[in-house]
Amino acid sequence: MRNIYPFGKAPFVILIIAIVSGVVFGWMRLRENKNRVDLVLAIQAEIHVKPYQKAIAQFNKENNCNVVLQRVQKEVLMSRLQSAMQTGCDVPDVVEILEGTIGYFTRGPLENVGFVDLTERLREDGLLDPKNMVQTRYPLWSSREHIFALPHDVHPSCLCYRVDLIQELGIDVTKLKTWDDFVKVGQEITIPQKRYMIDMADDSMISLIILLSQHGFDLFDAYGNVAFDKPGVADVVLWFVHQTSGKTRIAFPAGDGQNFYQAMNEGLDLFFFTPDWRTAQFMLDNPRQKGNLALMPMPVWADENGNQLPGTYKTGTWGGTGLAITKHCKNQDLAWKFAKYLYTKVEDLGERFLLTNIVPPIKASWELPEFKQKSDFYKHMFHDPVTGDLTADYVSIGEMYASQADGTPPRYVTAYTTQAETQLLNVYYDARDYYVKNGDDGLLERIEKNLKEKADYVRGLVARNVFLSRDAEKAAAARAEAEAAETKSEQEQ
Repeated sequence: MRNIYPFGKAPFVILIIAIVSGVVFGWMRLRENKNRVDLVLAIQAEIHVKPYQKAIAQFNKENNCNVVLQRVQKEVLMSRLQSAMQTGCDVPDVVEILEGTIGYFTRGPLENVGFVDLTERLREDGLLDPKNMVQTRYPLWSSREHIFALPHDVHPSCLCYRVDLIQELGIDVTKLKTWDDFVKVGQEITIPQKRYMIDMADDSMISLIILLSQHGFDLFDAYGNVAFDKPGVADVVLWFVHQTSGKTRIAFPAGDGQNFYQAMNEGLDLFFFTPDWRTAQFMLDNPRQKGNLALMPMPVWADENGNQLPGTYKTGTWGGTGLAITKHCKNQDLAWKFAKYLYTKVEDLGERFLLTNIVPPIKASWELPEFKQKSDFYKHMFHDPVTGDLTADYVSIGEMYASQADGTPPRYVTAYTTQAETQLLNVYYDARDYYVKNGDDGLLERIEKNLKEKADYVRGLVARNVFLSRDAEKAAAARAEAEAAETKSEQEQ
């Protein structure tokens, strides 16, 4: 016990009781303070409060019920919700959870997951139909091919850039079709300690994972198997090392907060990975750049002829939110009806987009007029169809990101995603240090070796969890059987 909590068993027990009691007291008090509470929705993002309150008021009126919204801090919700579930205490009925957290709740047997399995409900309501919904968002909320949350967003990533500086440098962004094109220009304009082509984080895996996912790679596969040592991953890591270190580097880590915006404002970095939600963040936190920022699609991974590589994507993705129903909920049918009302009611999604710039996965919403409005903050560069001159004009953020949304790569999250990210980061650190000292000689082989070792380490962690490994094998066998049956049916026809 002292290895876990150094002050001893008794204080540890008291701490757990205090934490759980705090959760129970908070949510039970909310119920007691109302004459009748049918559902409690817990969310984390302040930006969602007003649009959700409006939707809840209408839902309550239409269904003669009382849904209550409660906003809580991310750390509080994630750390205490699981404890409350395990102890059978009172918890919210419906909860918004963030990217990467589903694995926290799905470590054990599927039957012990504290969230309702939504797979069949989604199928019955047509939300597993690719004509209606972006299907690549479901893996983010799944475990062993069971879906536990309704996706709120898509978060395709574009590149945001300082259009004023790009124009001064004479860069034609319409020609930056591939990452090779991008690197070539980056090496021409980069001036160490003064100007770099792009912001790439080197103290976390955010930038590298965006690039890996665009290349069709992920830390895990659809069955929960470790996958970051697949053939080709080492090549992407090597590419990332070349861009972030050494004499030919084109990237500099701008950091977060004030440091980030200082780098943007001073022109230290020209381009930035920008999912849809980040456009709204820039508008709020850095209004001085209004009219100086522009958006463009991410360059693609291509062969020597400039053709996009098979199995790769035109964009990457960063972030995500999903709506889960807890098994504690006494009226799960009402909760599901509410979840669909909140996330899939097309009429509400246009107004909500104008508040957040977030593209929902409901494809019908992309045709709403709000998604076609031009921004007064962001531009894009294009060749005038009459004169052929390169020009800049304000862009429709909705159309820009919606055009990328259906091409976002899937992201697979497990209980061991954090450990896998840490091991991948260690591989990068080792490769970067080796490259600075020794150059490329033997570097790719070193990366491949380290990836295998780190992946095997994570495999060992996963193997100790008999529930995950057993269920992953069952899911893979079931999928193989279904695919074989489908192939046989097609052949017979």
